[in-house]
Amino acid sequence: MDSSTGTSERRELKHDAKPGYGRVFAIVFAILGLYLALILISSPGPAKSHGHSEDGASSAHH
Repeated sequence: MDSSTGTSERRELKHDAKPGYGRVFAIVFAILGLYLALILISSPGPAKSHGHSEDGASSAHH
């Protein structure tokens, strides 16, 4: 690169968009969002009983 003299050209790679890919991406993204929402809604609640106590003195594994 010849950045000190300012004569360097900036090249840009371009390609033609294929029709349909934007729509497919939007549909897949929406499905993934709904799947994540379903997982979060169907979860039983906060993860309190996974072997860690809040006070740290007692443990679920005796």
